[in-house]
Amino acid sequence: MVFTVPLRVLLLGIVLLSCIQSVVNEDVDMNTLTRIQKFFHDNYYNGGQYAVATNVPQQQCRSGFYPTRRNFLTLDPSATVKPLIQRDSMYVYRGTELIAAGVHRDAHSEHLLMNPPNTSPLTNLMNTNRDGCVVFYTLNSPCISRCLNNNYINNIIQGLNKLNAYQGIKAFVFSNIFTNDQNSQNLRTELQKIADRVPLYRCNYGSCILCGQPGSNIPVIDQCLIT
Repeated sequence: MVFTVPLRVLLLGIVLLSCIQSVVNEDVDMNTLTRIQKFFHDNYYNGGQYAVATNVPQQQCRSGFYPTRRNFLTLDPSATVKPLIQRDSMYVYRGTELIAAGVHRDAHSEHLLMNPPNTSPLTNLMNTNRDGCVVFYTLNSPCISRCLNNNYINNIIQGLNKLNAYQGIKAFVFSNIFTNDQNSQNLRTELQKIADRVPLYRCNYGSCILCGQPGSNIPVIDQCLIT
């Protein structure tokens, strides 16, 4: 069969659209994410609450990648980052592929990285590579009373919307349930606000689990609510 030029153009367009769609819908490899979270803990944990976000090449979020100090975030070393994200500091580390913040009584780590939404450290980081891999990690889950509260002026909902619009691989990751929320009856509903926008993972003790993701009819799973 001989195709006319318009039909060839149409078929090419379909192929290109399929390729773009597959990139947009690609998820981080779970085993690689486990190793990335361990890298964060080994290199940036300073004894208290902190949050980091990275924007790295997609290959570094795919199967078979093993992050080390020689091949991952090499321009954002531990010795430079950790002293700047101490408790009760409002400072935000803005690096080449990494942003990071500690916690302040008036501004939690997630807020410091995600606000104001249009010019936040996270938005600026995502703009440096629009089709890379963005992993947002917080040691403790975002608090219900502020970060996930639609009525609180400094919530992170708009920041999550910005992350949702990112065209590359993306993930929101936490390890522990925030202390004040451990007995909340609304925990599942509140964490669902994240999962409805960005694939939500819990990584701890050398493994990661998918808590929930956009477009799924399955609510945040029980394993992500255990304290």
